[in-house]
Amino acid sequence: MKQFFLKFQLLFEAAILLATLTLVYVVIQPFHERWDLTQDKVYSLPPATTGVLSDLRGRRINLLLFFAQDDPARQGLEVFLKECSRHHPDFHYDFYDPNRRPQLARKFNVSAAKTVIFRSGDREERLVGPTEEAFTNAFLRLLHPKDLDVCFVTGHGEVDLDDDATGGYRHFRDSLQGYNARVHGIVLTRDHVPDACQVVAVGGPRWDLTAEEFADLDQAFQKGKGVLLLIDPMDPGQGGAFVEFAKKHGVALGQNVVVDKVSRMVGGDFLMPLVSRYLVTHPVTKSMKQATFFPLVRTVQPSADVVPGLDVMPLAMTGEGSWGETDLAALENGIADFDMKTDVAGPLPVAVAIERSGDSKSENPKRVPSSKSRVSRGRMIIVGDGDFLTNGYLDLSGNKELGLNMVRWLASDDRFMDVKRPELRFKPLLLDVPHQTQLMIFMLGVYPLTVLILGGIYLGIRSKTS
Repeated sequence: MKQFFLKFQLLFEAAILLATLTLVYVVIQPFHERWDLTQDKVYSLPPATTGVLSDLRGRRINLLLFFAQDDPARQGLEVFLKECSRHHPDFHYDFYDPNRRPQLARKFNVSAAKTVIFRSGDREERLVGPTEEAFTNAFLRLLHPKDLDVCFVTGHGEVDLDDDATGGYRHFRDSLQGYNARVHGIVLTRDHVPDACQVVAVGGPRWDLTAEEFADLDQAFQKGKGVLLLIDPMDPGQGGAFVEFAKKHGVALGQNVVVDKVSRMVGGDFLMPLVSRYLVTHPVTKSMKQATFFPLVRTVQPSADVVPGLDVMPLAMTGEGSWGETDLAALENGIADFDMKTDVAGPLPVAVAIERSGDSKSENPKRVPSSKSRVSRGRMIIVGDGDFLTNGYLDLSGNKELGLNMVRWLASDDRFMDVKRPELRFKPLLLDVPHQTQLMIFMLGVYPLTVLILGGIYLGIRSKTS
């Protein structure tokens, strides 16, 4: 008996030594393993993210993350990326400081910190200031690649796509190309709207289009293409045709300029209103968390006369302290006073989304439209300002995100998932009287008694073997 217990003790000590060495190895080696023991799996990747990563198995994924060396967001992001690598065997990522690696940043056209470039095969996606939901949707776009063709109308004093100065669209064009969009300039009188164009944009025109050019835009809308109109406030006598075109589609294009003196409190200008109210049910604005700034913007709102077959929804609203100034001559002289008789008090919409509402009267109203017919519905967005996407304002707060969301929705790019991570909630343990009594008996009686019995057995064995 004594020899048996000696052998058991030797075996037990060997197991303890082996466990200690294994623990030391795990600590000193770069080994990543986590166990989420929470009931709702709060610290695990959401099923939407793991599902997309599983579907991407067999493809190599490379991530280039341009973050400053001392950025506190890097640590939390790296934990998320390690979790992603657990669900994808060929997942690789590297962090680069754009200040220390300027040549690499220029090579990949990185102009802002916190830029992430996704590469898989010949596909590339990029994010700026990424969130977990944005990561998941970037993986989804890699899984279902799709090229977008965006055509910008020229010939009416619009903002230049190739202009790298403050007032150009060069940076917005580069941002669209970073999302695999091909950007073209077209002349409507010569090219009309090419069939390849999924979105046609008119950015900051200085004078009206002709009736034939408006007919081309309307025809593109009727065919199911996306139309983006960025219409700045114009000089008196200009822009009447745009007002009529907007009215035809159920939109009232204001002959005013929005004044918001509250914007000065956040570092803006009283002619650059702060917009932080969005339509949370619309795909364009439901993910918007940051405010946007519109330098010199006019009101754009659904008209009182409803156009049958069109759904018109305001997307973005100014604050309560804003108003639509109609005395433009006084405004040019620096005088901005609210007039109850002529001016309109805020909140005021500065962007609207228009969508064809489906079947015509000749079709069966009870028929459910197919997915193909839903995608072919025309979409249009009218914004009372074109400068918010220029180089000087694009990286200001949420301007870029709003512009890209508009183009994606107009192109019917539905590659988007809502990623909801469960929250860690406090759940108190509430026991009735019988269960409280059972718990007290176990904690103060059964548990101590078990320890005493086991200890006594162990001492008895030791005394017999000594």
